[in-house]
Amino acid sequence: MASAEPSCPQCGAGVSLPDYADMVVCEFCGSTLAREQVRVLREEKARGVDRQRLRSVRCSQCVGPLSAYEGRRILECDRCGVRVAVLGRGGLSRWYFPARVGRIAAAAAGATWLKDFPGIARDFRHARLIEAKLVYAPIWEHKALTAGWEFGSRPRTRLKLIRQASADGGTEETLQLDLRQENVQAARLQERRFYLPGTDFEALGARRPRVTGRELLVPLIAGEIESTATVLDATGVASEVIQRGRNAARLPLSGALRPDVHVFVFRETAALLYYPLWLLRFRQGGVDNRIVVDGRHGTVNSAMAPADQRQRIVALAAKISALVVLAALLAYLGVVFGAARVPLVAAAVIVSVAAVVLGLRFRPEKEVEYHDSFSG
Repeated sequence: MASAEPSCPQCGAGVSLPDYADMVVCEFCGSTLAREQVRVLREEKARGVDRQRLRSVRCSQCVGPLSAYEGRRILECDRCGVRVAVLGRGGLSRWYFPARVGRIAAAAAGATWLKDFPGIARDFRHARLIEAKLVYAPIWEHKALTAGWEFGSRPRTRLKLIRQASADGGTEETLQLDLRQENVQAARLQERRFYLPGTDFEALGARRPRVTGRELLVPLIAGEIESTATVLDATGVASEVIQRGRNAARLPLSGALRPDVHVFVFRETAALLYYPLWLLRFRQGGVDNRIVVDGRHGTVNSAMAPADQRQRIVALAAKISALVVLAALLAYLGVVFGAARVPLVAAAVIVSVAAVVLGLRFRPEKEVEYHDSFSG
């Protein structure tokens, strides 16, 4: 959903600014416009105010000059075309992971999972695809540079060589475990990252993708994401994310018992990262099931399908039949061997009870559920 269309203060053309983006590039003159700056820029242009041009900014790729104006969030190098994002005063920026998997590849990954994953109903292994929708799900990221010290102690087990006089007058050597308390004085100077889901992934039938902070990110600008994709609204407040990330950054890392931590947080920022997920819907016999495919790696993030009851019922019948045969054999041996009749009959009764309990505890599984082990 887009807000009221503002006018570009450079060329006067109309620009459409979706709710998920706080900046847009004018299609006519190429100016980068921030939502909070549109009104101010329009007023300044009406008064004829010319903003001061900055000439000391250099491109990080080719060291070429970058033309920057106050309030601009994205700078583009005229020499190599690299874009540089300028953080706002609040430290919150928006980035997205470019989707590297198309609709056909995502559908193929879902169909392969239905065909190969064990325990799925035979009829549903050839379900047909009826919907494939690309969504960008938000993930909160908090980055903080921490510095300080951790003090304390931790137990250490060491092997100690003990020499003792033996009975024959010689020396006997033995190894013994020695438990000691080791003092901890660890310095901290590192960048800590903290991630939180920015939407309800369970409602999507997915798990939060694993993000390491080393992935390639692109600034989120209106109009650069696929027109057919859906950008989900982010839930949560940046201030709460920053507070939780700050607390996580101060957690001790040395493993000391009752540590005395003196860690300070410097240069912290919060960002929204939008991750591509393909939501696939398959149908067979009037039954719909959804499979979520990772839009970057093409792997199945989460999936659910009707379970095959026949295999479980056959396996249960085989177990119960084996127990019944065993109980009958024990009862027969109890009749033949009169001296061991009581223990053999007791064993037959126990095996029979086990067969009955196994049958009563059987619960049919309606669906097979799968989640990527590297997500969540």
